[in-house]
Amino acid sequence: MDKHPGKVFYRLTRIFPGDELPGGRAPAAKVYANPLESVELSEPARDGGPAVWRVLARVAPTTPKVGSSITQAELSQVLAPLAVRRGGRGYPSAGGAYPLEVYLAVHRLQDTFQGIYHYAAKQHQLEQLSSRFDPKSWRAALMDLEAVEASAALVVFSAVPERSEAVFGLRGFRYALLEVGYAVGEVMVAATALGLQAYPAATFYDEEVRKLLSLPEAEHPVVVLLLGR
Repeated sequence: MDKHPGKVFYRLTRIFPGDELPGGRAPAAKVYANPLESVELSEPARDGGPAVWRVLARVAPTTPKVGSSITQAELSQVLAPLAVRRGGRGYPSAGGAYPLEVYLAVHRLQDTFQGIYHYAAKQHQLEQLSSRFDPKSWRAALMDLEAVEASAALVVFSAVPERSEAVFGLRGFRYALLEVGYAVGEVMVAATALGLQAYPAATFYDEEVRKLLSLPEAEHPVVVLLLGR
């Protein structure tokens, strides 16, 4: 039998006619009870701005180069698609399980301390988990990607597949990875509309990124989005 883990994963999560997905209750979202500090982001604009077709024509992975800061208002718009709103969020989640978590390694965000933050989607705010940001460690974790040091912030998208698996069994792992892709795309469109640079880095040392964010074993970093100018 082929032991290739990727092939095993897809074989175990296939669906055939007559199969039924296991039903389950989606677990609650992640909560940090005692963050060092909470940063309430401004209410994002819901209308105006560049036409969507012009924005989509410009969306492309582009690394930050200038090393300038971004504002809290800009970050609020960039993260707006991830926020909880009536009817869900700005991206689809199979079964409403929402296995996605988002963190920011803040380097240059105006009126905000450097450090590691968790994005609380329900409150649309940042929760500071650590006051330490080490650009050299992040650059090393991202396999010596030079643009890390020019970035204003690193937006890390992680997945907790167990949430989706609770609803859909093994196939939930697929849905968790797809959800990260949906969310990254939304954030890149928002960043492009603001004239910011966004580069999705999916090649990195997993355990190093996990350590920098102090993630538990069941939570996996999937994409590190470099955000800046």
